[in-house]
Amino acid sequence: MDILRRRLLDSTTKQSDLIEIFTAIDRDCSGRINFEEFRAAIKLLQLNINSNEEIKDLFQQFDTTHNGQIDLSEFLQQLKPPMNDRRQKAALNLFNSIDVDKDGRLTITDIKAKYAAQLKPTKNKSSQSIDNALKKFLNKFDTRGQEDGIIDQEEFLGFCAMLSATVKEDVYFEHTLRTLFDFRL
Repeated sequence: MDILRRRLLDSTTKQSDLIEIFTAIDRDCSGRINFEEFRAAIKLLQLNINSNEEIKDLFQQFDTTHNGQIDLSEFLQQLKPPMNDRRQKAALNLFNSIDVDKDGRLTITDIKAKYAAQLKPTKNKSSQSIDNALKKFLNKFDTRGQEDGIIDQEEFLGFCAMLSATVKEDVYFEHTLRTLFDFRL
């Protein structure tokens, strides 16, 4: 897994690059990578993984839902690079600051409580339209194929890890988090 991760991340600078790689591997354009497509990609990348058993083992590491296919969320989740301790701490501090009710999940209620002043209904935006926009926002973090409007810590850290891969310096990563979420770490 590490060899594949390094090979793909060395050629990418942002999450959209990984999405393009996923799309290239998904030859039948189904939105999922089947074993044959995966095997062909492994061979093309010349990772010195030759046996079908080794390739199957690697495929199963990606296929976390065990349905015989790798969807985009599974692909990105497995390829996300690890964050160093400083970045991990910054991301966890941010998560905990937004998790107003301290239940380990970010929900519309948490976001509304944290950003109440910025999310007040007006004559141009109703409470319902704000809720719909927040649900869409929260669903962008979803990594399990369940758009449930809830972000757990693992999903949030997955987002931050992908963001981290695009930012070279720790100080700029922290600045980016503050800017994205308007919060001092």
